Parts: sequence; C-alpha cells; structure tokens
Amino acid sequence: MSSDIWGMVMKRQGERAEVKLDKQRTTVANLPKYLDCWNPISAKAGEIVGIEFQELGKTKANVITYGFPALGVLAGLACGHSAANFFGGEEIYFLGVSVVLWLAVTVNYARIFHRDAVREGPQPTIVEIEMKTPMVAEHNSVKPNENVGTQEQTEAVQ
Repeated sequence: MSSDIWGMVMKRQGERAEVKLDKQRTTVANLPKYLDCWNPISAKAGEIVGIEFQELGKTKANVITYGFPALGVLAGLACGHSAANFFGGEEIYFLGVSVVLWLAVTVNYARIFHRDAVREGPQPTIVEIEMKTPMVAEHNSVKPNENVGTQEQTEAVQ
C-alpha cells in the first residue's frame, strides 16, 4: 500500500492523532499543514505515517456502535455462568455482576469509537506506518577486548 499523503504524528489522543504533513512527499494539493486524523492502527508520536481519506458507512458504524454492547451482554452471561460454576455460588449474582462489567466496558468502547470514527463524509485516516530501517553495524569495528589481554598473557609475551 502506498499512500499519497505522508506526515509525522505530532500528538495522539485516544483514537485521534494530529499529523504534520510532509509537503515534499505528499502528492495531494491544497491540504493544510496539520490534519486531525482517525488513528485505527495506533501510530505513536514521532512516527512517519501514510494517510488516506476514507468514509465509514453509516450501516457499518451502527453495527459496530450497537453490536459491541450486545456482544458485551452475551460475553457477560457466559463469563458469569462460568464464574458461578467455578466458585459454586449464586448464579444470578455472578450473572448480574459480570453482565454489568462487560456492558460497561463495551459501551465505553462503543462511545469512544462513535466519537472518534463516525464523521460526516470522508475523513483522513492513518493507514500505514513507514518502516524504519534498522541500524547496521559497521563491519570494521573492533570487537570488545580483542586487543586487550590479561596480565599473565602480557607478561608471558615479554
């Protein structure tokens, strides 16, 4: 994948990131110096990223926003049932506590997703992180302690 828009992440907040565009590598014209981007791949500050304009369909957004809490209820039921069997306690208590906890977590995630990802029209989205080249060791470097001998070896040579 090769993006037409490149920049460096300046700061990240939640699922959003502020990206300073690299005007020399960016082939799209009339863009501002900074873009507020959706960051689904969790790029960190200082990383070079590729950006594309994407639109999240309303149907897909609604499935994610309302589907996660529904799955949270099912997960809470399964977890509560298993906990009640394991600990041998009152099943209704374990079910209630587990469903409330799972529902709280999934509703919070759905709320954050809806706030950060659901926008009208296409929005800038970080789609790739540029791979950094690893540092290559020099071939002519001196190995540690290569020319240093013990005191006995030095005396034996003399």
